[in-house]
Amino acid sequence: MSPEAARRCALAASGLAGPRPRTADARSLRRVFDTLRLSQVDSVSRVVRSHYLPFFSRLGAYPQPTLDRLLGQAPRMGVEYWAHAAAYAHPSTVAMFDGRRADWYRHDYGQADPEHGAAFARLMRELLAALAEGPGTARELAARVEHGLPERRRDHWGWNPTRTKSALEALFAAGSASVARRNQHFEKVFALPADVHPDLPAPELRFGPPDDPQAGMRTGVRLPRGIGGRSNDAQGLIRQAAAALGVASLDCLADYFRLTVAEARRAAHALTAAGELIPVEVAGREAFRWLAARVPRAVDACALLAPFDPLVFNRRRIAWLFGFDYRISIYTPAHLREHGYYVMPFLCGERLVARVDAVADRAAGTLSARAHWEPCARAGEAGPAGRAPTGPSASGAVPARLRARLSAELEELARWLGLGRVQSTLS
Repeated sequence: MSPEAARRCALAASGLAGPRPRTADARSLRRVFDTLRLSQVDSVSRVVRSHYLPFFSRLGAYPQPTLDRLLGQAPRMGVEYWAHAAAYAHPSTVAMFDGRRADWYRHDYGQADPEHGAAFARLMRELLAALAEGPGTARELAARVEHGLPERRRDHWGWNPTRTKSALEALFAAGSASVARRNQHFEKVFALPADVHPDLPAPELRFGPPDDPQAGMRTGVRLPRGIGGRSNDAQGLIRQAAAALGVASLDCLADYFRLTVAEARRAAHALTAAGELIPVEVAGREAFRWLAARVPRAVDACALLAPFDPLVFNRRRIAWLFGFDYRISIYTPAHLREHGYYVMPFLCGERLVARVDAVADRAAGTLSARAHWEPCARAGEAGPAGRAPTGPSASGAVPARLRARLSAELEELARWLGLGRVQSTLS
């Protein structure tokens, strides 16, 4: 499979190969979510919260309250879980992570504290009882459930989550609690799984396997994967990942839902034997093509992409398919940032042609953006639908058509965000 065909296959699978609808509504949003299968959640709001942007990239301007309703009110289109990193995913997809839920105590949330672990476990059970009375944020639930546990030291991000928050996150990882929605402060509103969606499992809270029920409460013990005695539905998850990716290497398939490579390999072999995955080679690399994946003859895409967009969140994959070496700069120390803080790849035609450092200044009503163009844009290799753009390129100038398309995309993004002005450097 040629790299060009693989790129077009990937763009089509990600919902970026067709024209945007004239008007985006709830049905449009559902269609995008069905295509991607997940939308990553992150607290950074330099432009807008990250889970909103993949829908804008594929639909253009759409009503954000409609997406909030689809994700935060019954019957929910998606629910939050550790499906990639933190991400919204279909409830039926979240149900496939039995192994991840059963192994929750491999990570110490506080239950393995040598002095306070038993009290932390009691706090978890008391929070479950409080959730039976109704949903709440960590702050609200802390007022309902008192405890005398000392707070822990800050983590490596400098955050200092309370014991109540840590206990709720443990329940969330275990699947004993879910998230009904995010409030206006982006805080999780926790609830029992049955109060969030009927398709969500609600496993009994355990701190170890049946033959060693205290395993997760011992200090300094490294617990193996699979200790919970349950398995993820790896075939179901790889099937969804392959459909969302179109063409992918084994490690890309594994990364989509953060499965181990061993899990992904077994599932990929089974799906290959069933004819659902087709082995291919792309640029000397072994990969798999989803049986139903389309390969358009040409793609004329135009989209700004969030750093957490499913097309680009696997950095190795976009380096392989697009020749785009991308670093997520929000976690990079300021003196090491090359292209800015919140760097959005710009897709034009079939290539990623620029990195756009963007910031929404809501107080000033301004979207500011600075473009850093890729060599393919300056060399005339990144025209719409694979055609070389018009304008000078031998001198290294960015063709006018690329600048015009990026300018139009920034204007639409600004309007969607309710900002009245764009300040951009696109040369």
